[in-house]
Amino acid sequence: MKIIIFGVSGTVGKALTKTLTVSHHDVYGSYHLNKPSFLPSGRTIQLPIGELDVLEKFLSQVNPDFVVMALRGDFVKQLKFHIKTAEYLRNTGGRMIFCSTSNVFDASTESPHFEEDPPSAASDYGQFKVECERVLAEILLDKLIIVRIPTLFGHDTPRTNELRQQLQDGESIKIYSNLYSTRNTDQLLSMQLTYLMEQGLTGIYHLGTTDIMNHSEFTKKLLTRWGYTDVAFEVLMQDTFSSVIPERYDNSLLTNNPLPHKLQINHEQLIEYLSMIKFAR
Repeated sequence: MKIIIFGVSGTVGKALTKTLTVSHHDVYGSYHLNKPSFLPSGRTIQLPIGELDVLEKFLSQVNPDFVVMALRGDFVKQLKFHIKTAEYLRNTGGRMIFCSTSNVFDASTESPHFEEDPPSAASDYGQFKVECERVLAEILLDKLIIVRIPTLFGHDTPRTNELRQQLQDGESIKIYSNLYSTRNTDQLLSMQLTYLMEQGLTGIYHLGTTDIMNHSEFTKKLLTRWGYTDVAFEVLMQDTFSSVIPERYDNSLLTNNPLPHKLQINHEQLIEYLSMIKFAR
């Protein structure tokens, strides 16, 4: 397949490019500032999200079978970019994966959420993602896959690198005693997205761990596996958009559409994967 990843230089884009390339798909990508070194220059384009004429030309040149939306930036410009792309794909029969988030449920954090649960967002970011999901579904119908993604960890991802730097600098580590979540790795996510594309699936998928773990427990277990036994922690409570700090703040994404067992992961397996990171002490 010919696949365009919009936002190819980001965490999702980098991991997905590697997996798709190994699977012998033709990968193209757009970036804003950081030109990717892992794709040939002829397959990448610097494309600010406000330049819709350039977008249309790029789509016509590649004529992709699939588009993966993994963009960041101004919400208004992003939405116009998404709509323009979706309308192009509707006319050509192409398909789209839209990368969404657990924030589409951030107004309702009393329990985990499944694919069929109606979105309920309080944050600007969550409301934006809800609107994107709605508009794209109206345009593309069964040519759309919505993937809701929790926090991503990996051997070289922003969240992992930030934690690693804080440890090396001797900073205290913030842990949230009331926060419960699912998580994923960038590597496994790339394999899951590839599977969804290759199988021609459609609908909404929650792509996270099969179990839920408290933020404090997860962080402490990970740091112990990294060999840190004397860490200063700053214990906090995750608040909501109301004036009440809940005893349990749950932003977990659980699934009623499980992928094959080889594409599933639990927290113990995730921590084991992250324990293989090598870095200076």
